[in-house]
Amino acid sequence: MKSSLRTLAAMAIAVSGVATIVALPAGATAMHKKITCYELTATALKTKKVATKACPKGFSRVKPSLQGTNISGDIDLKVPGTSTLSINGSSFDAPLVGVTTSGSTGYTANGNVSFSAYPAAGSGSGRSGIANGSLSIGFSDVPINAAAGTLPSGAVESNFAQVPYALGGAVVGYNLGAGFDNNVKLTASEIAQIYDGKITLWSDPAIVATNGGASSKVGKALLSLATNNEARDTIKVLYRNAGSGTTEAFTYYLYQAGNSGHAPNGGSPMEGNGGAWGATNINGVANNAAMAQGLVNTLGSIGYVEYSYVLIPGNDAIQVAQLQDKNGQWLSPTLANIANAAAAAGTSVSPSNFAITNEPGNNVWPLATYSWAIVPKAQTSLTTCEAITKYLDWESHYAQNKYAAAEGYVPLPGPVQKYARQQLQTITANGTVCVNQKS
Repeated sequence: MKSSLRTLAAMAIAVSGVATIVALPAGATAMHKKITCYELTATALKTKKVATKACPKGFSRVKPSLQGTNISGDIDLKVPGTSTLSINGSSFDAPLVGVTTSGSTGYTANGNVSFSAYPAAGSGSGRSGIANGSLSIGFSDVPINAAAGTLPSGAVESNFAQVPYALGGAVVGYNLGAGFDNNVKLTASEIAQIYDGKITLWSDPAIVATNGGASSKVGKALLSLATNNEARDTIKVLYRNAGSGTTEAFTYYLYQAGNSGHAPNGGSPMEGNGGAWGATNINGVANNAAMAQGLVNTLGSIGYVEYSYVLIPGNDAIQVAQLQDKNGQWLSPTLANIANAAAAAGTSVSPSNFAITNEPGNNVWPLATYSWAIVPKAQTSLTTCEAITKYLDWESHYAQNKYAAAEGYVPLPGPVQKYARQQLQTITANGTVCVNQKS
């Protein structure tokens, strides 16, 4: 009997122990510490605490940096004092400079940063102004580069940080009025011959042949200009009469694709009275805005202008020539095929590897270019240094995604945005890396 009781008691203890052991995992799970997961959206940093080891889809256990996001906590939005930055240079950049430095969309760092007016006097003025110390930021479609002929006299290339600022395309614009609505095709060779004075009429047999011949709709329209002895048949050539990055890209495109024989050199082949080019019915203009206005006002004209200027209200009279990509396909400019040019060129863009004209592939706009913000690496004022570098970091990240496409540019590719920050981290004030400061 006692033996049976002992057996029953042991069995009860065993059953109780099993029950206890079975119950432990549930209790242990309840005691697990929850993990924090993060999701960075365009407008906020979201957090979520979960009891599992894995974050939900779209979330990460690694807290992302807020720098360059324009979200509260972004160190780009805070500088230690007030600064007014002097800026000038590329007219190619002017629409994007305008939207990021003025008005309700402009960078202010909580009211501490303001900017001078932007004359958009051309890339040459941006390079010379930053070299002689008159500018806080100089803008140029061609970086300071001795091999490209863009190193200002007395300047040392390694003294400057050169930051990718914009990615866009130039177009060959013309104004032939009614009957010619963005439908004229021009080869690079024909454009080069126009600028060299070898083709002087829109009714030239070469242009007619490129546009389908005498029996095609466009060919007939071109020939009718000569038949009717119309003044607009005479080609009026427009060019940039000062240092211009748009000229540099245009000249390089004609050199590569049109066998023009005129190598680019800091935009100088077209300066003065046309430089090395042979056209005689030619008129110089100051910048992209003046080029656009010249095209609007002059029947029979041809010129080259940054794509975003074609989109500006009031410039509707500018017609845009179709160009061939390197594979021979005829294209009209779009942000997609300008982006294709950057993709074809790769992301190893730098001040010594910056040209993206006439890149290989289909649907690749042949007249695309990056533009650059140039800043001396050695700064004397931490306040000014932070204002410069944090504006450019904000612009090369947040503003690219927010404003670039609406202004007629392609947002900088991710690796190029990363390179921009690396360049900004070379700018210091008395040994302090300005863009990294949590002021």
